Amino acid sequence: MSALPSLFGLCLLKVRDGRITAINSEGARLLRTETSPDFANLPWTDALNCDTPEAAEHWLANGNRARPLHIRCNKGKRWLRLRAHPADGEWVLILEDVTAEREEIERDRLEAEHFHALIERSSEGISIFDTQSTILYESPSNKRIHGYEPHELEGRTLMSFCHPDDTARIALRFKRLAEAPGVVETEIVRFRHKQGHYIYLEGTVLNATDDPRLNALVNNFRDVTGRLEAERELRRAKSSAEEAHRLQQHFLTNLSHEFKTPLTLIRGPLETLAADPQTTDTERRTLGLVFRNIDRLDALLTELIDLARIEAGAFALHANLHDLCLFVRRQVEHFSEFALAKEIRIQLEAPDLCPVFFDATKLDKVLMNLLGNAIKFSPPNTTIRVKVTIGADGAGDGKVDVSVSDEGPGMDETTRARVFERFFQGDAGLERGHEGMGIGMAIAREMIEMHGGDLSVESEIGLGSTFIFSLPLGCDHLDPDDIDTSAVPEPRPHSIGSHLPLPAPRNKEDLTESNRPRPTLLLVEDNIDLRAYLRMHLDLFYDVRETDNGLAAIAALEDSLPDIVLSDVMMPHLNGLELCRQIKAEPRWSALPVILLSAKAAVDNRVEGLRAGADDYLSKPFSVPELLERLRARLPQKEPAPASAEVEWVNKLNACIAANLASPDFDVTELARQLGYSVRQLRRRVAEYFGQTPSALLLAERLRFAHELIHTQRCETVAEVAHAIGLSPRYFSRRYRHAFRCTEIPLKASSPAVREEFLPIKE
Repeated sequence: MSALPSLFGLCLLKVRDGRITAINSEGARLLRTETSPDFANLPWTDALNCDTPEAAEHWLANGNRARPLHIRCNKGKRWLRLRAHPADGEWVLILEDVTAEREEIERDRLEAEHFHALIERSSEGISIFDTQSTILYESPSNKRIHGYEPHELEGRTLMSFCHPDDTARIALRFKRLAEAPGVVETEIVRFRHKQGHYIYLEGTVLNATDDPRLNALVNNFRDVTGRLEAERELRRAKSSAEEAHRLQQHFLTNLSHEFKTPLTLIRGPLETLAADPQTTDTERRTLGLVFRNIDRLDALLTELIDLARIEAGAFALHANLHDLCLFVRRQVEHFSEFALAKEIRIQLEAPDLCPVFFDATKLDKVLMNLLGNAIKFSPPNTTIRVKVTIGADGAGDGKVDVSVSDEGPGMDETTRARVFERFFQGDAGLERGHEGMGIGMAIAREMIEMHGGDLSVESEIGLGSTFIFSLPLGCDHLDPDDIDTSAVPEPRPHSIGSHLPLPAPRNKEDLTESNRPRPTLLLVEDNIDLRAYLRMHLDLFYDVRETDNGLAAIAALEDSLPDIVLSDVMMPHLNGLELCRQIKAEPRWSALPVILLSAKAAVDNRVEGLRAGADDYLSKPFSVPELLERLRARLPQKEPAPASAEVEWVNKLNACIAANLASPDFDVTELARQLGYSVRQLRRRVAEYFGQTPSALLLAERLRFAHELIHTQRCETVAEVAHAIGLSPRYFSRRYRHAFRCTEIPLKASSPAVREEFLPIKE
């Protein structure tokens, strides 16, 4: 067999009658062998190791040689491209290894098939538009979304399928997008389904006119009808929930207003009767019983309102830094008198100081519940133990524990597991031996958890119960909005003596100079009974004008300007808060003092009133003498003469003291703050006018009022008098006996049942 020469690196075979007659070296290397006699007369298809020799022979024998032949060789591992040229009765075959090229083509084919499979099976649709919104391509998978075959849409415009109300908007958006190559926009359109109804399609359209491979706009879209329906349903549910919340808040507001206004009307006349010198001792004792039950009704109502506020998510936290040990001491002092009446001792074990961030109003209610229940369930001649512990076993683990342990009957496992459930009562039924609605403990736990703490119970039948609450130290666990260093102090609704009136002015001259006309007061109150009752008392000191709503009050102010405005908060047409805002916003009236009366006694309600511009805020049920003192304190002095400046200052000082006598936190520092002085300035001025220190003056005024309470028999126990003037029972007893040179107080003695000597409050 003759060898063929090498020619430009071509692989050459010479074939006659289907057999190889010659092969060059390049061809031999391609076929992985050297030129040898072995190729002589070897069928050329065998030399190539063709996978389909019949097809190759047919190509060479039947005149299809004008185009190259691509055949697989070596069992698919190699691709060869053949060209045939006649030469002297033989065929010269030019061989080319195109395996890499064919593999790349195969990869492209597989990728294309994969891409088309993804498109056809995609849950989303793909469309291609020209710049006039004509549909150039529709993926077959789109039929699952809108029901159309591709040919039913291709060649038509997008706008012909849009909802008529969307056409103008979509046409404008599409035009702007078509003019911005490379930009991507997302839009939702109502698209007519093949069945005739409209569906919501969300499309993300890419302007790819800057890509020569596409030169079109590509839309990837999805059916969002279900999602939008779910969102609409969610909005409807949210709207319904907000309406339910609004109705709940409305009910809460009405509950407070409709109950506490009658309580004010009940309490007020009874206080007047109790202060009447002609009232007999028997009548005073009966009135004391009535007052205690008014307080109880007020407390139960407050519990219901607290529960409703918790449910409505309107129970805000107003935390401040307090000495928890001192706070607990005062609570124990407060309950010692009740414990003594049942022959129960209270022991307190606590450090000297424990600064903790907490809401004093809410923690007051928690301790009231725990101590009140401990006394209620303890038998006579037993001991209640109260303990304050910082950290665990002195290790200081970042919390403080307060425990209240009694020697009562204890609880079984079922009761213990349900004691914090709302409305649960362990002794429910006709034979229940204790009062209450079964929500106190539930509210107590909610309040502790608001502080980031925990309230738990340990109890066994016959071994008593121990309630323990933990509070974290520091303030990192609190939301910054819950720390309110400017919070208005909230009165303690359950405190003994809270129903006792402050001393009323003795005569009209206490309010105004004798040669001056009486001040004019505008009374705005929609409750006709309360309005009549207030007028009966106010007429002694003021020229009273009345209106029953805020709009009428505005008209009255336009007619003539009073010296002071006393307004209810909840009224028709224009409520008291809005009335106050309008008064303070009007330059002619902005200096006019406004005092608000409201059944809403929570801190956030009072803060809302003060933010509306009110000069003072008094919660129902209130004491008329306290109201008169607050009015006098806020009443502006008309054209003050220099000679009366000292009298005005003394009146302001007396009014400030009278308005705060019952507060245990009212000391010289607070007095100075309310009067606008530094403590040093106050000491100097009090010494000039009274010849004594502010502390001595404040104590003397407290003892004077205590003397009045005792001799008018408005209190039954030493503890009641002490808490009415903001002092601890023991400290009050010692100071009172010394001031009035008596060996005993003509009331029930304060309890000796507390183990430690309690610290007196600051004067």
